[in-house]
Amino acid sequence: MLLPLFASGQRMVEYRPDFKFNDGIYISFEDFKNNNPIPVTHVISNYDIRESDYLEQVLMHDSVNYFDNLYEERKVATHELWGFCQRNRAFIGFGAEGSFNNPEFFDFYPLVSIGAISFFTAFESYYRTIGPSPMMGVGYDPMFDSQMTVTETEQVQLLLAFKTGKILLAKRGELGYIPTELVFHILQDDPVLLEQFRVLSGREQKQKGMFYIHEFNARNPIFFPVN
Repeated sequence: MLLPLFASGQRMVEYRPDFKFNDGIYISFEDFKNNNPIPVTHVISNYDIRESDYLEQVLMHDSVNYFDNLYEERKVATHELWGFCQRNRAFIGFGAEGSFNNPEFFDFYPLVSIGAISFFTAFESYYRTIGPSPMMGVGYDPMFDSQMTVTETEQVQLLLAFKTGKILLAKRGELGYIPTELVFHILQDDPVLLEQFRVLSGREQKQKGMFYIHEFNARNPIFFPVN
């Protein structure tokens, strides 16, 4: 059951898994937080709006054209979007701030769980410069002693803080556990849980970090406005 609240004249409800998000494009985190995306019907494109992956098709391009609330046409670079919602599933943009802010490293990823601390998995690409070495083996030619730039990609586990909109790095590679220092940072807003976590042994803190994040979400619900 959704619990109604009222703030600034808006009806707010506590987020539950059955909450209905409005489909559309999020220009900013505030759009997501306010459940107020650019409506699908305001997006300008030649694709069939009836297609289930309509927004995914639109966002394959470098930019998006849309009508704002005054019905004036606007244009925004796709890699500058915060995210989008399609079929009641929220996606967040990530990756554009990699090496040299290359938009090619940008993509959208689904929020796996939503709460005061939301989870999502993404891929982070970046440039790395390497130089030749005699260890490269037979055929090494010192005349070609120049550096080479390569692109590397790795999986990252990320957290979205609903209070600030900041994205926090939980771990590179498989999640496994949440670093204890990150758990301490998150629990600062809940003194009761913070103290419970603090008195655990180092081993227990490592094992129970995820549990305490889930407890934090349960004790600190988030709210969205509804129409």
